[in-house]
Amino acid sequence: MDKRYFLIPFLFLVVISAGCVTTEPASDSPYQPLDYSLAENWVMVPDASSEQKAVDVFYLYPTLATNLYVDSMNLSDPAARDRAVVNVMTNKGVYEETANVYAPYYRQTGLYSMMGNGTWTENQYVSGKLAYEDAKAAFIYYLDNYNDGKPFILAGHSQGSYRAKQLMIDLFVDPELQEKLVAAYLIGYTVSEFELAQYKQLKPATGELDTGVIITYHTQAPEISDKNIVVLPGSIAINPLNWKTDGTYASADENYGAVFFENGTVTSREANFTGAYLAEVDGSVVLIADSPDPAVYSTPELFAEGVFHVDDYNFFYENLKENVAKRTAAYLEKNGA
Repeated sequence: MDKRYFLIPFLFLVVISAGCVTTEPASDSPYQPLDYSLAENWVMVPDASSEQKAVDVFYLYPTLATNLYVDSMNLSDPAARDRAVVNVMTNKGVYEETANVYAPYYRQTGLYSMMGNGTWTENQYVSGKLAYEDAKAAFIYYLDNYNDGKPFILAGHSQGSYRAKQLMIDLFVDPELQEKLVAAYLIGYTVSEFELAQYKQLKPATGELDTGVIITYHTQAPEISDKNIVVLPGSIAINPLNWKTDGTYASADENYGAVFFENGTVTSREANFTGAYLAEVDGSVVLIADSPDPAVYSTPELFAEGVFHVDDYNFFYENLKENVAKRTAAYLEKNGA
């Protein structure tokens, strides 16, 4: 375990917290967020004794529920907390050499509640609202208590990217937050042309070094067996290999390395893993990875064959890591930090 961070094991906190933590009575509101002054509500915060970097990253994990029909993540379940820890351990490597990593627990909604089918039950609506209220409360607590005026990166995957996008729509009308944003890596969830037109604080990345912008894409094979349900109408994208927004092909030689994990531990690193290019499919821009075998890298219990949503980070891990460093350096140089 990386000793520069506190990972918050659930059972340990139960033991040390029993009888010695006083909290305010819970509100009757179904949307009452978690109390982020409590350590048990953070997956990861930097160790106070470690050397602080010039920027932070606020990271929100993707949908983790193994039961597709669950409405809200149950944080009293140690297995649910463990899945959050594993995801943070998996993706923090993209950011941690450049930024101090902050990752809260939040009571995310389940996959079917997240995707919906045009209608939502009252419980599904409440779970979606609660997930955002947690994410918002965590971000505000981070700003008020941890940030200390530093620039920051927003990051997530899948539902985590959606919640981060909601934060940008809701809170980033504030010019100060816009100025402090190095970039937002909202990978694996749609940012649409319609949203860009409506919310001027949402600015798409157009290259390798622009700042205050959103980096987003959805990964799939050249052919998929059915609709990619995570791609919504008007979705935009940037190619994480060549940092272009047109259809220019990036060869596998430009892929510095895919990284694969099991339970948060690296199992393999594969340089030149795949090439990639952007293509318009049904009115949305997607990232086509041309080398991975759909039979190996698809997740058929969740998505159509050829949808590589689960590996949005893994396939391009080292390129993302390098870009976080370069984009942060560009931000610091531009802002005289």
